[in-house]
Amino acid sequence: MNSKKTITLSPILRAVLPKKLYRRRFLLQDNGHDNRIKIARDVRIIGNSSITIRKGHDNQITIDEKGKLNHLKIDINGNHNKVTIEQNVKFSGHLLVVGNHLHIHIGAHTTAIDCYILARDKSVKIGKSCMISRGIEIRATDVHKVYDLESDMRLNAAHSDVVLGSHIWIAANVTVSKNVSIASGCIIAAGAFVNKSVTTPNSMIAGTPAKIIRQNVRWER
Repeated sequence: MNSKKTITLSPILRAVLPKKLYRRRFLLQDNGHDNRIKIARDVRIIGNSSITIRKGHDNQITIDEKGKLNHLKIDINGNHNKVTIEQNVKFSGHLLVVGNHLHIHIGAHTTAIDCYILARDKSVKIGKSCMISRGIEIRATDVHKVYDLESDMRLNAAHSDVVLGSHIWIAANVTVSKNVSIASGCIIAAGAFVNKSVTTPNSMIAGTPAKIIRQNVRWER
């Protein structure tokens, strides 16, 4: 038996119903067309959570089984984008997609207290069983563009997705910047600014900018 429920507004319903539809405690506003939303029936939605598709078509939002979402905002502006939340995820924060053919993916059993994720220019992928604290920003772009005056070349372009491996602990008030990949098993200390990739698994990184301060560590919840 299919345990997921699909929220899809047909053209006829969209003409009759108001733009905002409160369904399963999500405030849904879909200003595009052919967008698909699938939410497992047993997902717990707490507080004021919302899904907003400002404009665009063929976007897909999937929330798998046994999730617990608290004051979650999903915001999409563009076409052919995906937001995927796997099973057993506990998440509070804001997921924002701006552009086309982008993806925010959150792996199974990951938890986040207060996390802002921006997929613009590139996508963001978070692995399984990560623990993300409060005041976290994960950004696949600098948003505003910086150019060299002589060559007119952009200096801060995003050229690769932000990818976090599995079983990563991100302590409070951390920023993960564009083009960054972090190997599985790492610990990111509170207040760190991560602007370079960490390819060594099970490392502890800290500082602004962040660097490896210890290797061969493991952590438990």
